[in-house]
Amino acid sequence: MASNRRALVTGASEGIGRAFARRLAREGYTVTAVARNEARLRELAAELGAGHAFRVADLAAPPDVAALAAHVSASSYDLLVNNAAVGLYGRFADLPEDRIQALLRVNVEALVALSHAFLRTARPGDALVNVSSILAFMPLPSNGIYSASKAFVTSFSESLWQEQRARGVYVLGLCPGGTATEFHLRAGAGGRRAAGGMTQRPEQVVAEALEALRARRCPTVVTGWRNRMVVLLTRLISRRWVVSLLGRRGSAVRK
Repeated sequence: MASNRRALVTGASEGIGRAFARRLAREGYTVTAVARNEARLRELAAELGAGHAFRVADLAAPPDVAALAAHVSASSYDLLVNNAAVGLYGRFADLPEDRIQALLRVNVEALVALSHAFLRTARPGDALVNVSSILAFMPLPSNGIYSASKAFVTSFSESLWQEQRARGVYVLGLCPGGTATEFHLRAGAGGRRAAGGMTQRPEQVVAEALEALRARRCPTVVTGWRNRMVVLLTRLISRRWVVSLLGRRGSAVRK
């Protein structure tokens, strides 16, 4: 990848976002890291070194999203990585309404606003990465609102991929499976992490994303060969079986 380019990464304080920030800095990008946790962002910026920056923003707060979108519009970034997301385990009817709305604001509304701000001023060669999930293809009872939000992200990103091709702007919907982060714990998954045999490290997910950015061919990339096999399998069996099987898994994760 070319050096002296600029990237903005949301959800950069930990997990996949932090791995993106580190790797992009090594690739020669000047990185702006965005997250809510200022202490972690300061630590990351110090690790990345001189020239890199951070912005504290809560993407569940509309004023913060509006301010960040204005910054993106005015800043001529070469790459935007919409990585920030939240999950929420539990039966939908039992979940607090405020937490449901916060999830939708982060996973859908903020991603749309930042994508729009970026693409309005994007130039040939620029790229947008929207981090989705393999749950975009597999609705997970007990985490259904998250799965639905990621189905939106994947469909939205695929449409943008086609729309932007003629401009020379690449849009990628990145679909990791279970990743070794704190995401499941924060989402209320009963103290359990993703299943070990299927789990990738954040650095592995980012490496596959950067391969896709270099190739600039596919609108959607499912990371990890095991995850690709699972997604393929779900297309070969009935939706009823898919939802039933995932429902049993979701019940186990909640306990």
